[in-house]
Amino acid sequence: MQPVVQMQAPEAAFGQGATRHTPNVLSLGNLQTTCLDISGIYSATASVNHEPRRVITMPNALCQGATTPYRSLFPDWSPARPMEFFMMENLLEARRDSQFPTNFQRPDEDVNIYVAHLLAAFFKGQHGRNISMGATPVLNPPSKSILRRNRAEYYRQNADHRLIMLGLFDRGDHERKTPLLFGSNHQQTRETDISVGANCYKMAVNLLENRNSATGGLVDVWGKLSEDFGQYVQVISTMAVQKLGLGAQLNTGDLISLLKDAPSIDSTSPREKAPQMDHLLDLLLEIRQKPHAPQNQQKRAKVIDLAHKLNLDPEKLFRQAG
Repeated sequence: MQPVVQMQAPEAAFGQGATRHTPNVLSLGNLQTTCLDISGIYSATASVNHEPRRVITMPNALCQGATTPYRSLFPDWSPARPMEFFMMENLLEARRDSQFPTNFQRPDEDVNIYVAHLLAAFFKGQHGRNISMGATPVLNPPSKSILRRNRAEYYRQNADHRLIMLGLFDRGDHERKTPLLFGSNHQQTRETDISVGANCYKMAVNLLENRNSATGGLVDVWGKLSEDFGQYVQVISTMAVQKLGLGAQLNTGDLISLLKDAPSIDSTSPREKAPQMDHLLDLLLEIRQKPHAPQNQQKRAKVIDLAHKLNLDPEKLFRQAG
């Protein structure tokens, strides 16, 4: 039997643990995000053969001016939807197909919302400003004289950046000039990047935990990301390959087919073309100097032949030669 999925209206979804305060703010437990993040949720409830129902959440931005709409490829007659919806839809499908499905170890629908927002922000060009290369956030932490919340924000930005970069591009950060860290192979570099990302989330949690109830929900999300950082990277990697087509490789048959259909390319070097061009110009000059010479017909035929070999328009050459 196919799962029965019931979509509830946004107002119905704000019943358990989620309340709407303003048109631009959502409170999910203690997690608050502005309209630039995710401003609402739809609740989808699935049941199969009277088994316990599982609730999944999907974003619905209330502040339309702050979103980037998207449309699926034809055929799609539905109106444009916020990019957050697209990211959440594909993220949930990727989690289902990955080794770390939703609620596998603990309830983590809030992590889905957070990661979908990060992905949407990344593709809108909204990136962190305080990104450090490699293991710098751990080896050279910010000064304790800096406000606690600012230090937490620094760690959060670096952790978010590594989560997205590792998941989409298998690269810890975009600051380094080479994909590998100095003296490390690919596996060692990846393990270091995952460790740094997890520790950055952990440091952000330690700085804000039990200190500000307004960020309690975010601290919970960061804690879950810290504990299973590598698993969430694998989920985003599954989405990148299976849903977004990143890292796709052509097999031999596809490559041969592309080369067969590709237009022919003139591989003649300029050095090889030079004598032909000189001969062409000499013929045009002779025709211009002696327009009534009996040999002009053969010369004109030779000009046309050379022009075609050099990818030139012979009629245009004759007009310019006068």
